Amino acid sequence: MKILLACSAGMSTSLLVNNMKKFCGPDDVIEARPVRTVPDIIDDWDVLLLGPQVRYLEKEYKPLCASKNKGFGVIPMQIYGRMDGKSCVELAKKAMESIG
Repeated sequence: MKILLACSAGMSTSLLVNNMKKFCGPDDVIEARPVRTVPDIIDDWDVLLLGPQVRYLEKEYKPLCASKNKGFGVIPMQIYGRMDGKSCVELAKKAMESIG
């Protein structure tokens, strides 16, 4: 599974990416990128998770993901604040199941 985390600049979210990698398989790919790059790169990913600081873009990116058959979710502030990699991976898996 290829998981894209999108946030304001990709800095603090990269810490969450490292925590998520502990709960993924060897073939899984997780990266953090600035949210404004999403339209240009979404085709390369299976699921998009928005950081809580950019959740206001849900109305824009949720339909984009649906049109491209990509999973979509918004990381809850509690998960993000705790840098809870396990819960974030579970969120990505649920997002993937919802497109099925």
